[in-house]
Parts: sequence; C-alpha cells; structure tokens
Amino acid sequence: MDKETKTLLITVAVALGLIWFFKPKSKKGDSSSSTNKYEAPKVATEKEKKVKEDAVIGLQAMRDAIDNKEPKRELDKLNAMILQDYKVKITRSKTTGKLRAMSSEGKVLAEEN
Repeated sequence: MDKETKTLLITVAVALGLIWFFKPKSKKGDSSSSTNKYEAPKVATEKEKKVKEDAVIGLQAMRDAIDNKEPKRELDKLNAMILQDYKVKITRSKTTGKLRAMSSEGKVLAEEN
C-alpha cells in the first residue's frame, strides 16, 4: 500500500470513529424511540366527547349571562347550577381574562377563543 491510500484509510477510520462516538445515545427510559410512529391516532371516547360538550355548553351559558350584564350573585348561582348539572366549573383565567371550563380535578376542558 502506498502512503496516500494508508492516509485515506486512516482518515476514514478516524472519521467513522468520531461519528460513532458523538452520535446521540438513546436512553433506556425514553419511550419515544420504542413507540410506533405510524400507529393509529387516539380516538376520543363517547364519555370524553360528552364532557367536552358539557364544558362548551357551560361556557356558552356563562358568556351569555355576562353579556346580558347579570349581577355577580346570579353568575355565582349559574356557576353552581352548571357545576351540579354538568360537573364543570367555569372560572376566569388569571393570565388571559377569558372564561375556561374546568373539571372537578382541575383539568382544563375548554377555553374561550
């Protein structure tokens, strides 16, 4: 082997070694690499759809009451009725000031646009 071929082979070997050394390592606890990218998307169950629909109904009722300039006491009564009927609490977001519907666990179900 002449000197140029030896240098070329050594350079390729070093380059491959560096690529192997610096490639990203997958963590054993990383579930993203083990999931199938092409699996079917999740489909919402009927119960989830009903809960979201109830949240939207509650938001619409509260927005209509606010637009009609109902007093705070009436808004509180309406919120209690929505909570009793639909198990959804309507609150005002502190950051955006928009209404949001929350479940009894505190999970945001719907928010105004």
